[in-house]
Amino acid sequence: MNVLVIYAHPNPNSFNAAIREQIERGLREGGHSFTVVDLYKDNFNPVLVIHDQMRRSNMKDDPETAHYRELIRQADHLIFIYPVWWYGTPAILKGFFDRVLASGFAFTYDGLVPKGLLRGKSAWVFYTIDSPRWYARLVRRNAEWVAVGEATLRFCGLRPVKRFVFSGVKRSTERRRHKWLDRVYRQVRYGLT
Repeated sequence: MNVLVIYAHPNPNSFNAAIREQIERGLREGGHSFTVVDLYKDNFNPVLVIHDQMRRSNMKDDPETAHYRELIRQADHLIFIYPVWWYGTPAILKGFFDRVLASGFAFTYDGLVPKGLLRGKSAWVFYTIDSPRWYARLVRRNAEWVAVGEATLRFCGLRPVKRFVFSGVKRSTERRRHKWLDRVYRQVRYGLT
């Protein structure tokens, strides 16, 4: 399987970085080919600029983001790794969605009905959140997941889309983090088919 990993965290010593390491290890040992896109190392510009030469209707042809669209085209499976900040993705990842998952590439409309164009591809989302899981679910109504899983990835035709949430990270013990990382490794090593 050809996997594209999209990573969005600026700190190389973060728990997200440890998740990324286990994902890469699992992919390697599972015999998968993969490419890692580190948005911060790439200095990805998340700002969507519209002007006379670049409109929303022709973002699919933007030469600055063509490389990323080609990596998505080639991938069978996408893996996203990021922290939840303010109940959303880091701005750099939101900008990636805005600029790369463009109309005519990732989705289109059949009249008023949206149609995802990334069908035949699947996605896993690994994210960390400092809030307890019950708080994110009951008080915030999974806002962090609805925006990414439903309104972005599934909207673009990706199926299935599965999430792996690591909640309460700030107060988690070292033992718990080791268990989480082992789970990440096993999921990637043995869960991709």
